[in-house]
Amino acid sequence: MGGKAKGLRTAGGVLLLSALLGACGGSRGETDDFPADFAKRSDVEKVAFVMEKVGPDSVARFICDAASGRLDGVRIDSLNQATLYAYDHYKEQDLQTFHVTYEDYSAALPLDYKMRLYKKGGECDPDAMGYQLGLEYISSISDGSKTPAQVDDELQAFRRACDESPEDSLTYKRFMTGLKVALEAEGEARVPHEIYKKYTQQ
Repeated sequence: MGGKAKGLRTAGGVLLLSALLGACGGSRGETDDFPADFAKRSDVEKVAFVMEKVGPDSVARFICDAASGRLDGVRIDSLNQATLYAYDHYKEQDLQTFHVTYEDYSAALPLDYKMRLYKKGGECDPDAMGYQLGLEYISSISDGSKTPAQVDDELQAFRRACDESPEDSLTYKRFMTGLKVALEAEGEARVPHEIYKKYTQQ
């Protein structure tokens, strides 16, 4: 789905499935429109419908994007139920494809969306979430070959997202602490010197 997902347009509250599939990639099956009542369906029903239309890699990306707020007009609120349904209904290679794609795609999400996904899934203690995101971010910088400008932009967007909610008021500060610890431990070998220098001195 990637960056195209946020820009999908709705018509009368209905997203075009064909647009979704084009953004996801790896699709298979028909490309009919979403049903008119799709947004009102339960999270499990949404996942079940998408599973009938596309492959497990696209389903994994759909769940991540819908749960983190990257899709206009389609939301998943019960992330654990949505993923559990997929795990219960996929077998063998499809199950492996779903799992690997979900792990890789969620790890590569921009920080603001990744935070929202973590909160939906309850994957870590809210007080520890900022530290965890900071420790993990060095891999995102390295694996994505991010430039200093890209890191700056992403951290600004993340800070804005943290400022939106009182419960996240300390998340950014904790994130910066976690990032500094990770950079001091192994950063010079994994990230550009400019990034290392800037974010270890803050």
